[in-house]
Amino acid sequence: MTLDMILPKKPDLKMSPMLIERIQVEEGFLDGLDIGFTRGLNVIIGERGTGKTSLIELIRFCLMAEGYTPESAKRSRDHALSILGSGQVTVTLLDGDRKVLVTRTAADEKARTFGKIATPIVLSQTEIENVGLQADGRLRLLDSFTGFGQNENESESGKVSKVCSLTAEVETLRREIDELLRQLGELPDINHRIDELSPKEQELAKVSADAKEKKSQLDRISADIAETAVSLGAIERFHQSVSTWKLAVTRLLTDSPSIELWSDSLVPDPLAQSRERIRRAKEHLSNANEEIQQAMTGSKLILESIIGKKLQLEDQARQSRKEIDTLQAGAGGIIRQGQQLRERKAQLESLQNVLSERQASLKKLMAERSAALDQLDTARQQRFNVRNKAANELSETLGPRIRVRVTRAGQFESFAAAIADTLRGSGLRYNELASLLAEKVSPRELLESVDTNDFEFISEVTGITKDRSARALAQLREADLGSLATASVEDLVSFQLLDGADYKDISKLSTGQRCTVVLPLVLRHTERILIVDQPEDHIDNAFIADTLILSLLARDPDSQIIFSTHNANIPVLGNAQRVVQLASDGKRGYPILQSSLDSSLVVNAISTVMEGGAEAFKRRSVFYRNYSAI
Repeated sequence: MTLDMILPKKPDLKMSPMLIERIQVEEGFLDGLDIGFTRGLNVIIGERGTGKTSLIELIRFCLMAEGYTPESAKRSRDHALSILGSGQVTVTLLDGDRKVLVTRTAADEKARTFGKIATPIVLSQTEIENVGLQADGRLRLLDSFTGFGQNENESESGKVSKVCSLTAEVETLRREIDELLRQLGELPDINHRIDELSPKEQELAKVSADAKEKKSQLDRISADIAETAVSLGAIERFHQSVSTWKLAVTRLLTDSPSIELWSDSLVPDPLAQSRERIRRAKEHLSNANEEIQQAMTGSKLILESIIGKKLQLEDQARQSRKEIDTLQAGAGGIIRQGQQLRERKAQLESLQNVLSERQASLKKLMAERSAALDQLDTARQQRFNVRNKAANELSETLGPRIRVRVTRAGQFESFAAAIADTLRGSGLRYNELASLLAEKVSPRELLESVDTNDFEFISEVTGITKDRSARALAQLREADLGSLATASVEDLVSFQLLDGADYKDISKLSTGQRCTVVLPLVLRHTERILIVDQPEDHIDNAFIADTLILSLLARDPDSQIIFSTHNANIPVLGNAQRVVQLASDGKRGYPILQSSLDSSLVVNAISTVMEGGAEAFKRRSVFYRNYSAI
């Protein structure tokens, strides 16, 4: 049997080589604390209440390592703030020969640093026990092996924003098209009324030559009025569109960043170039705003001129109608009705071109949105592929005892909640319907079904009636479709433990069994800083020796682990490179020992303070003799 058959394989996942070199604390329970760490295994020991957990939570807080669940994240932050008070924690990171200082106070939203931070993996005692029970926690744990970071998140956020923006444009354009179609729906009725009125108008021309001449004159005026009305509509649409644009540019100017002066006269302004760029951008926006204002002023003058011309023509038409009415009673009313119908017909016919242009724009916009959705789908599929690869590697490394599986888009609860919010008040038993839709239909499929009113597809995949499907789509049409279409239906990760001949899901395991699944997974981070608070709770010494210690010894010796523990087997059998002993006077926690395992002071501290200390040293030689013989 070879060593590779016993010890876990190292994953081919290159992470940051940084390590924590030092932590310093000012004020609070650990005021004055100054501790150094090294590569390899660092173990924090001490009686209960001496600040071991507090030290770990301050490191987490300073290096902005979030908890694996919302509850644990809040608990960790509250713990760190209560310990720190009004003080400050400083962590020195070592990246090769380069040192990076990271400082944070309770008032700082983020840590202050002049370099790149290597965020460690930090697990509290309760997180080890419970992280596997929550889908978000399992996903975050798996993602810590994938290398996903801020860049990937920002890239996806950009794709989501683009889809949402395009969807909002689509909905605005669709409403405009609906309104145009509604207005154009009047056209058949207007044509019918003109046809009915035409014989009466023709009769007027037979009354006398004078009436015929005046009718011809009025027809010319009416034609001019109709043409003017068409122009007026086009100019009004232009003016309104430019006015909306100007409001957006004005908001940009109003919300632009302030350019404060650099206060330190002895140091050159490091933001000088950036400030100048912002100043020029504001100047360009101001110039653009002025140009838009000039365009609005010009269009308003033209609008007023056209309105004046139309009023004059309408006054001439009124006079002509009166003159015709004196020749034949009731003729003016007939002519006025015909004029109004033909004016409205000319306006509506001019909207046909507007409708065609809007429909072409909608088609182009929807194609652009479809391409953006393709990009978003591709990014999420690639993310799943990376996760699946990491899960398979972990299963191969830790199998057959531990198995990790990933299901594409298996967490649909948040999507269901978003749909339920939209359907609330519809009388459709929205909770039941939202769960069905979220489980059976992807966000994109739901968007496209709403777009095309494809209630038959919804009915087929969900099993609900067509009538109910149609009502649901009608309700969803009024929602923020961009948010629904881009809802992140996260992948579902499962952790399983081989129990006898069958695998059991982590939700069916005891606390101790859950720990025996989570700890080996966490220890696969061979090149990333790993910090764990009391990993031995709920697991027996056999597991510590047979699994935990072997995993520790299999790690890259240049990697860094920081454990706080009461179990002597961890520093002794794990061959700790640095042991830190904390003590407390009841008001303050402080280090009383920092040295290697070879130090007689460390041996004495472990033997006298830790649970099973003396026994651990007795087992040490036997353990390493067996370990070396493998």
